[in-house]
Amino acid sequence: MAVPEFFGAIERSGLSTWIRESPSLFAFYFILLLHTVGLSLVVGANMVVDLRILGVASALPLKPLKQLFGIMWVGLGINGATGVLLLIAYPTKSLTNPLFYLKLLLIAFAVVTMQRIDARVFGDARLSEASMVARGKMMAMWSLALWIGAIAAGRLLAETFKYLTYADILKGKA
Repeated sequence: MAVPEFFGAIERSGLSTWIRESPSLFAFYFILLLHTVGLSLVVGANMVVDLRILGVASALPLKPLKQLFGIMWVGLGINGATGVLLLIAYPTKSLTNPLFYLKLLLIAFAVVTMQRIDARVFGDARLSEASMVARGKMMAMWSLALWIGAIAAGRLLAETFKYLTYADILKGKA
């Protein structure tokens, strides 16, 4: 597979170099920490809603959980911003790994599912708890599976890359 030189150009940029190589506390590891915080917000809040729809903590009323969707969107926003920065730091590592594309696909489906749960389960305030659960059960199962898959794919990215940087390709490292 031919790897575009454009990846090397990104890696040679000042921002990419700073994220990867800076000793600053606000460089790579801080961005990674914020990515984890965003992940915990979006996936944690999703899991609370999904598990409640599936019957966990059934004494907890479902309708007030609609407020968690704001937290989910904040977490997704944090993850989007930090994800772009992490991609700028290591474009070759990510963009040459099929798991990266699987992760993005799973996230896209999970976000669509999140929106559908918000609209179909929480969109009509007149629905009873039982109706909300009935409308959301299958989507909640899919949501859990999609987020778990996205997390697994993201975690595996750190272990399954072929090239860390474009310079590794030029040096003949695989």
